[in-house]
Amino acid sequence: MGYKFNPYCLGEAFMVPARVVDKHIKLAGATQLKALLWIMRHLTDKIDIDKLSAAIGQKRADTVDALHYWVENGVLIDDESVSEQIGASSGKETSSPDTMETKAPNDRPPALTPAHESAVKKTLADLPESKPTSEQIIARANEAADIRFLFKEAQSKMGRTIGYEGQCMLLMMHDQYGLPVEVILMIIEYCVSVGKVSNSYIAKIGKDWGEREIDTIEKADDQISRLRTGDKLWREFSSLAGLVNSRPTPKQMPYIKCWGTELGFDAEMIYLAYEQMANHCKNFSLSYIDKVLKAWHTAGIKTPADVEQAESARAAKNDNKPKSKNASYDLDEFKRHAAYDPIVYKGGKK
Repeated sequence: MGYKFNPYCLGEAFMVPARVVDKHIKLAGATQLKALLWIMRHLTDKIDIDKLSAAIGQKRADTVDALHYWVENGVLIDDESVSEQIGASSGKETSSPDTMETKAPNDRPPALTPAHESAVKKTLADLPESKPTSEQIIARANEAADIRFLFKEAQSKMGRTIGYEGQCMLLMMHDQYGLPVEVILMIIEYCVSVGKVSNSYIAKIGKDWGEREIDTIEKADDQISRLRTGDKLWREFSSLAGLVNSRPTPKQMPYIKCWGTELGFDAEMIYLAYEQMANHCKNFSLSYIDKVLKAWHTAGIKTPADVEQAESARAAKNDNKPKSKNASYDLDEFKRHAAYDPIVYKGGKK
């Protein structure tokens, strides 16, 4: 039986890139395709995560994961920083989606030192687009008891049938990233606990763990402990700052891990740095908060009392400083000020 379009449906149409069909029709999940089609239909509109989520009938976190898939595969460009849009403050102009800072190419999240991460991190490619066939997956499961156990336990932990796409993802995580079955199941347990069980999110963590050679139960348990610590610290900070997302996004996680683990700051200190950013920037900037906290760490400012004392000392010094029409700049004075009075960002709205 043949099919053709009803001509009455072709009066209003929109473009879909050929590569979406040619390369991703098998790889993309239903949520990812729905999200992209909705965006293509509303191409001239600004992406509103809540509106998009409601339109496709998905949770906000799953919708964001779907958008990340298209960004990672070069179909969408994250010029509005979709990840940070979730963390934008709902009531503060400095962190509203309309005023997000577009990051410069060299503005990268901080990396943890070898004391907290593997000293040498290898680079792994994303899971290949060429997937094993259903017959190959069945044959592999029949000959390997651990693979059968992986599929069965994954479905049990996720509370749903994983299907062909899920089986491909798990099998390739095992084969391509070198992750043992027990480690993959620990990844799934963590993803379920934070409510993010999309294939793309699980695969992203699998790739990161493979690159860091987190390939034993002990290493996995230590990594999950650090992730949960980062989640807790972000929840406390976001509550103080009035941010929308209660969990850090993949772009925010390296920052929060660095601030808590490397620099040793608690949520209150991070919030004080956030206020510094809000007072000086028109746009929400994680990199600015990062610079403030690192300056405080270098200057030995560890508590809110230290911040207040430094501010009082600076104000007193400024009050006693003689006024002169001919400004004189002292490099040491500038460095001292940088500890608590970072350079003002003067960029305009995007």
